[in-house]
This record gives sequence, C-alpha cells and structure tokens, in this order.
Amino acid sequence: MIYEPICLDEHSAAPMYRQLYDNLREAVCSGSLGIGEQLPSIRRMSEELGVSRTTVEQAYQQLCVEGYIISRPQSGYYVEAALPDASEAVPRQPEKALTKPEDAGQAVRYDFSSRYVESRRSDRELWRKYVRSVLSREEIVSSYGHFQGEPELRSQLARYGMQLRGVNATPDRIVVGAGVQPLLSILCGLLGESAGRVGIEYPCFPQAERVFRDFRLHILPLSHDKYGVTAKELYAAKIDILYLNPANTESMGRPMPVSRRAALMEWAENTQGLIIEDDYNGALRFKSRPVPAMQGMGSGERVVYLGSFSKLLMPSVRISYMVLPPDLAALYRERGVNYNQTSSKIEQLALAEYMRDGCIEKRLRRLRKIYAEKSDFLMTQLNRVLGTSAQITLAETALCIDVLFKSDRNSHALAEAALSAGVRVIPMDSPGGTARIRLSFAGIAMEDMPDGAALLADIIRTK
Repeated sequence: MIYEPICLDEHSAAPMYRQLYDNLREAVCSGSLGIGEQLPSIRRMSEELGVSRTTVEQAYQQLCVEGYIISRPQSGYYVEAALPDASEAVPRQPEKALTKPEDAGQAVRYDFSSRYVESRRSDRELWRKYVRSVLSREEIVSSYGHFQGEPELRSQLARYGMQLRGVNATPDRIVVGAGVQPLLSILCGLLGESAGRVGIEYPCFPQAERVFRDFRLHILPLSHDKYGVTAKELYAAKIDILYLNPANTESMGRPMPVSRRAALMEWAENTQGLIIEDDYNGALRFKSRPVPAMQGMGSGERVVYLGSFSKLLMPSVRISYMVLPPDLAALYRERGVNYNQTSSKIEQLALAEYMRDGCIEKRLRRLRKIYAEKSDFLMTQLNRVLGTSAQITLAETALCIDVLFKSDRNSHALAEAALSAGVRVIPMDSPGGTARIRLSFAGIAMEDMPDGAALLADIIRTK
C-alpha cells in the first residue's frame, strides 16, 4: 500500500499535513506512484496513518492545486503527471498588438482596476520608520548605489526567494530594479540578437510586451489548452524565449500543473531556450499554500526569475528583482560599470532591514487574510447581481475576479460603458469572441463593493 513508506514525525516543527504532502510529492516525482494510480480515500489514509481527516484533506488539496494529483468526483484521487492531449489547444491568435491603452480622464467612483492597493491596509508608518533609519546613516545616503542592487538587499532576497518561493539563487545572480520593465530592458540588452522569437500566453502583461516591442523582438501570442502553454506549440513555433506566469496562468487563472512545468523545462533544455518566469504575486496565494516557483525545479540555468513587491508593500515603492542564470549573471557583472541602479538606494536598504526583521512574512500573513475576505465578499456580490448570466471565477494571485459572459459581447465595449458610468474594470480578450472582464479587489474598499457590483450589473443588462 502506498502509505506504508510514509514517515510522519509528530515532534517535527513542520505541520503534519505538510509532512504528508512532502511524502506523497516525493513518491510522485520519484515514480513510486505511477501516472493514473489511485490514492487511498481521505478516510482510509486518515485511519491508516493515525492522523485527522483534515490533515489528509489539506495535503491532497495542495497536491491537486500543484497538479500532482487530480480529484475525480465519485471516484477518488489519482496521480496526474502526464501531459494532456495538445489537440484541445485553442488556435493561435493572429500576430497583433496584444493590448490597448486604458481610457484616461474619466471620473471613477468604483475602481476595480489593478492600479491600487487599499491605503488603509498599508504599512506606511512601519515603512517610514525603516526609511528614517536609513536616512540617519549619512555615510550610506551620500554615495551612489551598487549597479546590481545593494548587497544587503540581495542577501535578503536570496533568503526570501528560497524560503518562500523555492527560488534557487545566490546574491551575485540577483539584479534589483525599479520595476519589471527596467529589468526586462537589461535582460533584452544582455540577450542582444540571440533573443529571437518571444512566445507569450495571450493576453499578456502589457508592460512586458511594450519592452519586447521596443527592442523590436518578434512576439508570438501562443495557443494554450486548459493547462496553459504547450511544449508542442513552442517546438512548432520555433520559440526562443517563453514569457509566462506559471503561478497564475491566463488560460485558467490558477497554477500551471507540475507536469506541464516539467515539459516546458524540458523544452528549454532541449532547445537552449529561455523561460522568463514572472512570479507576480506568487507568494500571495491565500486559498491554498503558495506553489513553489518554476525556477527552483532545476538548476536555474534556463530560467530568468522576476519578483516584485508592488502588491506586498505599496505600488509606489518601485523595487523588483531578477534572478539571472549563471552565464547571464556573469555577463551582466562584466558590463556592470556601464549600468546605473534604477531603484532608490534608500528604499533598497529600508527593504533589506524590513525583511531582516521578519516584517515581510508578517505582512504576507496579514494580506492573505485580507484578500481572502475581500475576494469572498466580492464573489458573493457579483453572484448576487449577475446570477447565472455570467461565469464568475477567482484569479487568485492576480488579486482579481474574472467575469465571463455566456453570450457574445465585446469586453472593451463593456469596459468603456462601465467607465462612462464611473466604474473602472479591466477588459480581457477571450477565445470564441465572448467577453471577459476582470475586477481587482486589491484597491477597492469592501463597503464600496455592493454598490459597485450593482451598478456594473445595470450597465451589463443595458448593453
């Protein structure tokens, strides 16, 4: 029986469900549990191991989230590590600009865009304390910063990345920048003519798309099935660079399964391709345990990892970081004398102290609780006013809720009508011509959600 080799230590600091998860994950990865093999029921596993059903259920749930196993109604849990049939893939979109600029200058009463975080939940006072601490060190603030980012911050980022995201990095491979765009510009400069064809899951992060276009790279919007981008498509399209967010794929709004991640990593190894993993809000998953970063699955030699603090701290604190593969990191250090740091040295050192004192972990715990409450509340309001006229799903790490309409509509026309009435939403293109709009719950106050959702529903009914 599969649970006979499972080792659980009641004296360990690790939660019991986490120990069970680790045991089962290792069994799947090693092949001890084969594809299609059924796991014991929650009740049976609980009885045999002498643990609670909740413990088993939590372990199974996390394995399902990460794609190691699958739950089949009325049947049970099965190992799911095979690649799905790529014949279900959505046809590739034509090559065109993937985004259109947002309307500006409109009076907005209910803002469901992703431009803000709720100011009342920020760490402004605590952040001010750390900034003041750095400003008091005259010998620090009177000199230029390190071209790669302050060593104190890079050391903290290496620790943070490994502990919270499973990122394989050393401080000398980390580059700090004032947001993802400056970091991508550095990366494109390092790659030069070898950059070639960039594949992006449609729709993409518009700021990244802008950088790629500015460097005149050939951008290909990629097809996908229900698990995201397929390796088959990458081979067929002769992609050189793949840009994606496996923590929250655009095609399904949830993490990419581990089997698909492994297939994409294999593609990168076989073709010497490069994966740019934008781990936007990867640590902010609140419905289940955060899924480790894709970069940590291998040596990290074919993956560039991007991390940001815009939603963890405040969007105005412009600090992001990039973990380069060893060869690109060495090339960057050779050219370092000709680079200037784009992120404030003062804020970098303040963040290093903030992280050193454990504040980032405390902040994450608070935010997960806050966003769980806000997402549940907005889902309830949208279901109340829209009923069965739309499919409402949570895009967890995007901190958004997607509304997909069953009848043919135009998402941009809906967004423009909503904006005219004082409601800002995010239009999203969807396969088949149906409309999808996205509502961020990060910046809007909970007390504004019922009226905002009701006004949006009125607009939808009249369009």
